[in-house]
Amino acid sequence: MTEDKSQATRRGVGKARLKLDEEYVILGELGKGGMAEVFKAEQNSLLRIVAIKKLKSTLAQNPEMLERFFREGKSAANLQHENIVQIYQMGEKEGEHYIVMEYVEGLDLKTILKKAGPIPWRIACLMVRETALGLGFAHQRGYIHRDIKPGNIMVSKLGEVKIMDFGIVRRIDSELTQTGSFLGTPSYMSPEQLKGENISGRSDLWSLGIMFYEIMAGEKPFKADSEAALLNKILNEKEKPVRKINPQVPRRVARLLKRLLQKDPKKRFESAGELAKALEHLLGEDYAAASGEEISAYLAEVEGGPVEDKTKKTQQLDSEPAIQVAQKRPKAARTLKKSKTAARRQIVEDEDTENKWLVQTMILMAATLGLILILYFLQAHDLLKYLLKIPELFHH
Repeated sequence: MTEDKSQATRRGVGKARLKLDEEYVILGELGKGGMAEVFKAEQNSLLRIVAIKKLKSTLAQNPEMLERFFREGKSAANLQHENIVQIYQMGEKEGEHYIVMEYVEGLDLKTILKKAGPIPWRIACLMVRETALGLGFAHQRGYIHRDIKPGNIMVSKLGEVKIMDFGIVRRIDSELTQTGSFLGTPSYMSPEQLKGENISGRSDLWSLGIMFYEIMAGEKPFKADSEAALLNKILNEKEKPVRKINPQVPRRVARLLKRLLQKDPKKRFESAGELAKALEHLLGEDYAAASGEEISAYLAEVEGGPVEDKTKKTQQLDSEPAIQVAQKRPKAARTLKKSKTAARRQIVEDEDTENKWLVQTMILMAATLGLILILYFLQAHDLLKYLLKIPELFHH
């Protein structure tokens, strides 16, 4: 870690930037948003790498922003799950407010989309299933995330999928949830959230459906030039079928996605757990069980392509692990190539199966219709014979 410390010092990242106690040594900056800065650090007492999220000084005097910042820490700290980024500590030091959390070495889904474009549908299903497992855990404990989107989903090099940013999370039974506070990212907000109605975990499922669509199609289902036009589309229009944008998505996946994007929350999946089970059934238990390996191999190929500046900085600050990954990449690439070949083969088999099913259904419907017509004409013939006999009966 000596090399990392010296590099961080040369970049001016240290006590002058983040005045924490001697428990943490800042190694570098991971990112910066509108609300906070995130640093990579080493925790001395436990000899582990962590991420430290620091509220921007300009917002520290804003009670609402301060409450939201610490709500993230308190909420996530109560949600110990493998698919949720863990919170270790939060506090204030010399006027600086910070949260110490689990460091996830990898990329968020937003970055993956920018680097690699649409994600293969099988890998996308695995990622959404893992996210659903984390959401299901949160929902069972009474928490709604309210801001599920690609930028809030981290994918680690080990193939782990973790939900981040519980800053606008609300208890299901809280007053602010019942009044439908307008918080979140509009493109991913559910119709009921936009209308200010009571929301449930199914609102997160809508957001997850938007994200699912985006990572398979490479674009959001609802797009507009203004926020007003966007909200109108979300509330009143149907999304363009995902298969028209990406024909490789199987019909059964498209049907599942369509259910997630129902305007009426009652028509969506009952819970995130039900969605996770549906995806496992769709993918097969064996493939779902190998989720970590499949996602890890895919991410290795993505990172093997052109790297953005932010990713380059992270790799420079952690050069040794980057070298190790580079040495292992050919094996991962071979694994991914085999996986892609199998996936393409499975796509063809799935399409053939669905086409055969459609043909068989049409044949069965035609046969049924034919039988109904035959019975109808037989009955009509008997009725005609009976009507012809009526005059004879009166004659006798």
